[in-house]
Amino acid sequence: MLFLGYYICGGIVLVTILISLFAQVKVHSAYNKYQQEASPLDMTGVQLAHKLAQDHHMALTIRSTSGHLSDHFDPRDNSINISHDNVNSKSIAAHAIIAHEFGHALQHEENYMPYKVRQATVKIASFVSKLLIPMIILAILLEIFVLMGVGNIILYVYVGIYAVSFIVSLVTLPVEFNASKRAKKALAEMGVSGENANGVADVLNAAAMTYVAAMLVNFAYLLRILSLLRFFSRD
Repeated sequence: MLFLGYYICGGIVLVTILISLFAQVKVHSAYNKYQQEASPLDMTGVQLAHKLAQDHHMALTIRSTSGHLSDHFDPRDNSINISHDNVNSKSIAAHAIIAHEFGHALQHEENYMPYKVRQATVKIASFVSKLLIPMIILAILLEIFVLMGVGNIILYVYVGIYAVSFIVSLVTLPVEFNASKRAKKALAEMGVSGENANGVADVLNAAAMTYVAAMLVNFAYLLRILSLLRFFSRD
């Protein structure tokens, strides 16, 4: 009975993983659909990025990057990195994604507070994750050479890791939703409307669901490790 909560949380983890997989399928489906539909803006992905930067008087570096759907904005050098599939594409899907990354550039330019918080938590998460292996080794050594049970510190480390991961995924949501809102507005100002605007929304909304799914998965894992910690604490 003591492990019942752990098993229930395991079931919740499984459900959230399935939701995450569905979200991934949905975003690829939306992308593939609108990758076949031409945008009313007669320009490639790179041209669109330059046009957006020019219209908003921003000095951005625009370059291509390897990988599929690997488009991202890098605040370290103020660059929009466009995946090979979208560099020369004139599709609705490519334009939606590039406009979304430009939305992140705007957030960085305007010091949008949720974006700054997300960047800070990502750095913390990166630092904390590097401590995981050393802490586990230390815990095992303590348990072997000092006191039995001290190794339970591993569980506390995992709680910390998953807690930070959950916080990162949580603060990511408003950042991504806002970037998509900015993308829709920017493209609308350039003349994307009607069914084309609906296509942009479909692509961006599908992408947003992957972040919601990631947050749910992290939360489910956090609940699971907390239930395990509660069991050993009671024991």
